[in-house]
Amino acid sequence: MPDTSIPPSGTQIIEARRVRLAPRDGAAMLEVDLQVLPGQLHLIYSDDPDNSSAISDVLLGLCDAAQGEVRWQGRTWAEIPPRSAYRLRGNVSRVTSRGNWMDTRSVMENILLPLRHHTVLPDDILREMACDFAQRFGLPGLPMLLPGQCPEPDLQRAACVRAFMGRPQLVILEHPLEFADAGLLPPLVDAIQQVRRRKGSVIWFTRRRAILEEPGIHADHRYRIAGRQLLELEAAA
Repeated sequence: MPDTSIPPSGTQIIEARRVRLAPRDGAAMLEVDLQVLPGQLHLIYSDDPDNSSAISDVLLGLCDAAQGEVRWQGRTWAEIPPRSAYRLRGNVSRVTSRGNWMDTRSVMENILLPLRHHTVLPDDILREMACDFAQRFGLPGLPMLLPGQCPEPDLQRAACVRAFMGRPQLVILEHPLEFADAGLLPPLVDAIQQVRRRKGSVIWFTRRRAILEEPGIHADHRYRIAGRQLLELEAAA
């Protein structure tokens, strides 16, 4: 079961200072500076989902940076033993650009499996929680279809259900509205605000400028990827 305790408000959940991602396919090396505190939303404009995934992988210690270090609550991933790192990542939820669905299991099972692995709650309680989240995100219930049979907008809603269950300390959203209908935005913003109210943090990648510039989305920091750098556009007062 993951450690769901929230660190003190001044403790950084993720810190990456001048971290450089290894170049891929002839692309330039990308430099990332991020300091994510409890309760914060970091909104990143990225027109390349592969870049978004690469940044997420480095932040979570799943891939090594070409230069620099990423710290999770003050410790570099290199300092953390593999089993402990795996346990800590149980505190992170992620909507990935590629979906990350197990094709041979129903969408419902895909949603429930992470919680079955990381909690000791009875299965009927997990199903009840998942159904509640599904309705919040505009689904009539938990989809019983295989991922390949599920309409793409419903699959995006299901991905958000999976990400926001279980009280994660950090939620990483890689283009959650990419294939979704417009109705997903209000429950998504509401779910983000609920995470922030209990001092969880969110990193949200988007390639929609309207999302980046939306004043109703109260991000603490906004960025865009420009050339070889992640540039901050605006910091909250």
